Amino acid sequence: MQRLHKLITLLKQCCFTSPENPKSDLEKTNQTTEAKENPLSTSFQKTYPPVGEILKLTLKVQETVLMEPDTKYEILPSGLKNGKRNVKDGCVYAGSIEKFGRLVINDIILPYNEKGTGKRQFMIQYNKEQKKYFIKDMGEGLGTFIRIDGPIKLYDSYVFVYGDCHMVVYIINQTLKLKFIEGPKADSIYEFNPDDSPIKIGRMDDCQIKIEDSGLSRYHCMVYYDKYWILKDGDGNKNSTNGTWIFAEKFFEILDGMMIRAGETLFKAQVNSDMIDSIE
Repeated sequence: MQRLHKLITLLKQCCFTSPENPKSDLEKTNQTTEAKENPLSTSFQKTYPPVGEILKLTLKVQETVLMEPDTKYEILPSGLKNGKRNVKDGCVYAGSIEKFGRLVINDIILPYNEKGTGKRQFMIQYNKEQKKYFIKDMGEGLGTFIRIDGPIKLYDSYVFVYGDCHMVVYIINQTLKLKFIEGPKADSIYEFNPDDSPIKIGRMDDCQIKIEDSGLSRYHCMVYYDKYWILKDGDGNKNSTNGTWIFAEKFFEILDGMMIRAGETLFKAQVNSDMIDSIE
């Protein structure tokens, strides 16, 4: 599989890029220091602790091929608890190598021989102003993905993965274009207007996008228009079996219960307040 970053770069140069909108809504709004609206916040609702309490993030190895199951990584606003980088910069890096020369570059070490793992796979950053944790893919390996567990507002250049399919979103005015870059529908392009809503994607004959893929549910996900385009996993009543995943090309807020996939390892995030004497 080609690297997603290369594919996205090439696709952004195609005819779908609107000259009046050279910078996507995602690039304008989904930055850790600027974002006021988190696109995944409708998926996981949580009341965060008041000022004075420490927000702790715990990543638990939920499923894995080569890592130790149930391993937990405790992350504080300063960084990984007891991390070897010894740099309290509010960042945590995960990748397949611990050191570059004598310099420790990763806090969480992913198996180098695990499929899809990069030397620096992803980073987690704590934003002091927003008092939230964010995750972003680092551009190596085969991507870092977040499972969608509720409605998500679509932005230009979002990439979704379900089954063997990789789908890129383009939005020009109110027109939605979905381009498949990998899987059974590779190179297929679908165009929809708000009047076409809702759009069902799955294995059934009545799906507007029917895909022969054993990894998909009968009605795997749906897209609909309600003042803006929204994607929802499942048929509207229950989620799909294997999930719909978004590529973390930009910073996404980490929310309680979120599932994160890197290589062949699945992490579950737990976000909760913790009272400590000092920030490490």
